[in-house]
Amino acid sequence: MRVVRSIGLTLGLLLLAAPLAAAHATIELDGEHPIAGRRGTLGITIPHGCGVGLATDRLVVRLGPAWPNARPITINGWTSTVVRASSGGWEITWVATAGGLPNTSVGDFPVSVRWPRAAGIYRTPTFQHCGASLMQWSDPFATAATAEQAYPPVYPVPRIQILPAG
Repeated sequence: MRVVRSIGLTLGLLLLAAPLAAAHATIELDGEHPIAGRRGTLGITIPHGCGVGLATDRLVVRLGPAWPNARPITINGWTSTVVRASSGGWEITWVATAGGLPNTSVGDFPVSVRWPRAAGIYRTPTFQHCGASLMQWSDPFATAATAEQAYPPVYPVPRIQILPAG
């Protein structure tokens, strides 16, 4: 009886954890190496909506002041804007013009960029809106759990490694 309960508890915990393990906004580079100071395409992929029946209707991506240039690439069914923040960073926003991204669909949001001039790891906080619901992909990615930060983070911030210029 104990074994059955243990198996049932383990399966139940796995089912609860499964959506969190799959929950993330990702960066896609399509085989392109991001070399410091060069041009390229940064792709933000959203793998699902915010919950059952909630379509993504707005997406906001923030790039810090190290990014010299950023321009959203046109996507059918979406309008986009880019604003240079007073901090020197960029805020890129896509708004759905017809229905948005259904909860069970994957969406790709490409940005034409000039990679930062210095090699290193850069964060790209991403904010996924589904009506009144918001998924903030901005939790820091810690190396281990601490009293203040769980591991893995619930909404990990997408990060990209920029390689040094050769």
